[in-house]
Amino acid sequence: MKLFETKINDADINQITKVISSGELGFGENVRLFENHFSNFSNKKYNASTNSASAAAFMIYSYLRDTHGICDVYTTSLGFTSPAWAAKHFGHNLYFVDVQENLQFCSKHYKKIRKPTKNKVVVMPVLYGGVSKILDFDLVGDEIVVVDSAHCVTPTINCNFVFFSFHPYKPICTSDGGMISTDDSRANDYFLRYRNFGREQQGNSYNISVDGFKFYMNNLNATIGLTQIKRYEHLLLQRKLNYEKLASSKTLLPHDNKSSYYFATTLCEDANKTIEIMGLSRHYPMLHKMRYYKSSQVLPFLEKIHHKILNLPLHKLTMF
Repeated sequence: MKLFETKINDADINQITKVISSGELGFGENVRLFENHFSNFSNKKYNASTNSASAAAFMIYSYLRDTHGICDVYTTSLGFTSPAWAAKHFGHNLYFVDVQENLQFCSKHYKKIRKPTKNKVVVMPVLYGGVSKILDFDLVGDEIVVVDSAHCVTPTINCNFVFFSFHPYKPICTSDGGMISTDDSRANDYFLRYRNFGREQQGNSYNISVDGFKFYMNNLNATIGLTQIKRYEHLLLQRKLNYEKLASSKTLLPHDNKSSYYFATTLCEDANKTIEIMGLSRHYPMLHKMRYYKSSQVLPFLEKIHHKILNLPLHKLTMF
């Protein structure tokens, strides 16, 4: 196994060491600096960092419940559990959507299963594998679009809200962390208060104005994130090179020119055997088949090909 990496430079090490030595490990000035820099990736006006993508999804669905009441949420079954769980937790109606051949959100299936409703409709596609957009993403036009961009830091898909993950091995990584990006100032104000226990500063004290929890990104993770932003272009090039090397011997699902190349995906009959041999994990088990979600839905295409999905990490390359 060959691992491509670029060593972090001395200036970045000193920056991290300085924060540790200062003791300013909670919320600090580098949090806002990281948010400001990340706007160049998200292309959204407001960027609220969090301690995880799960916390980001949780706050989004809290805001949607407080603003619109119960919503009808449509998302793919091929995704991580916490965003779907957040929608369910706040009482929204959760419906699973089938995928296209490229494993992205299938608009045709969504329109087929969409329920007549007076509720606000929310669509949550997953930018699976790191792609920046979804081909044939054709909606009715009245939806709120929440994008799960945990695999991609440079999304180009049109949306109202997009959330990110900076977990280790993600295209930009910290020890843990996430981000909500939006152009909605009212929603951003809600997120900034919610991530800090619902507090609103009043002189040298504060008032509790909304629900909230300890969901903010700490200063140390923000500092690590700032060092990783500087390395992104180089590391992205390495991921693309790894993808191209794999593509020379395998048929891989395509990435677009703004993709973050989180992993390379192929469909093969021996996927389970390869996963076992390489010590990989399956991204992801089907949510609608899990006992917790109590779904009776049938997703014909995903159920047919799920056992064939093989995701190969692009931060490291195994030569076959």
